[in-house]
Amino acid sequence: MPFWPMAFVNDVGKAVDAIRLRLLGRSLPTELYHYTCFDTVLKIGNSRALRATCAADLGDTKEVKYGAELVQEQVERKVNSGAAEFPKMVLKLLHAALIDRKSWTFVACFCATHDSGFHRKKYGEYCLGFDTRSIWDPQLRPRSGLSADVQYYRAIYRQCVQREAIRRAIDSIAESALGSSGGGVIQGPWTESIAKFYARNAAQLLMDLITSFKTADFRKEKEWRIVCRPSLSLNSSAPDLEQDSFRHLVNIDRKHYIELQTPVPNRGVICAHSRAAVPFSSICRPDGFRHDDDERRDILQMLGQNDRLDIRLG
Repeated sequence: MPFWPMAFVNDVGKAVDAIRLRLLGRSLPTELYHYTCFDTVLKIGNSRALRATCAADLGDTKEVKYGAELVQEQVERKVNSGAAEFPKMVLKLLHAALIDRKSWTFVACFCATHDSGFHRKKYGEYCLGFDTRSIWDPQLRPRSGLSADVQYYRAIYRQCVQREAIRRAIDSIAESALGSSGGGVIQGPWTESIAKFYARNAAQLLMDLITSFKTADFRKEKEWRIVCRPSLSLNSSAPDLEQDSFRHLVNIDRKHYIELQTPVPNRGVICAHSRAAVPFSSICRPDGFRHDDDERRDILQMLGQNDRLDIRLG
């Protein structure tokens, strides 16, 4: 039985990316906003990094759980529709693979509005603006970017849209598993391990989508995500290679996180010996800043030490 693992990864990757682009809409906001407290503003500025938190450590995991349930629902639909043996094997392994991929998926949260009362109450009164340059390829990236894939995702609130996205993804996974396995007939001693390889890659792509799912209660918040995870292109020859290459990016401080940084302007990509820029372009809070404000003084001192007194305060 011939297998073409990278053909499967490429096909499913293209299909899921097409779903992502359709969900994103036509335009990216010129600025995305991240809400936090005063102390964290100073930490982000001095470290020149924004943390993306592991999906397994997120405070509210209901959306991820709901997304996994949608996957299982669509898997059962596809399996019961008469899928061939090998695609059926891959689909049945997806649930366990999804649980594993949570630990390898990291999320930074934003919204498209600078006056969100909900986010201020939950995360802090300070609102940091991040300039997207209207470019779909995120400026914020890990320092060693070759081992990671980083993408924007717009939060999806309508259940019918979420279900349709997962349905299309599951159909693509089954079709690609059939096409890259010579017709879906199971033969040979490596079939199970190859099915697990397919399921792990497919589950990671599904997890990317699931992290953008939110309940309709939050639709007015217009939330966005940056999702960072191991680059699947690295694991074609060795299934654990992408995790080993990605692992050194992960830090622990109560939660697992990855530091996302922005390259210094006019210096291209971040490399091991270059210093990142302060990642945000504006700082505001609902009551503004007074000239005798102690927090304003500390923020200006931080910006001066990092050569970014051009950042707007409001």
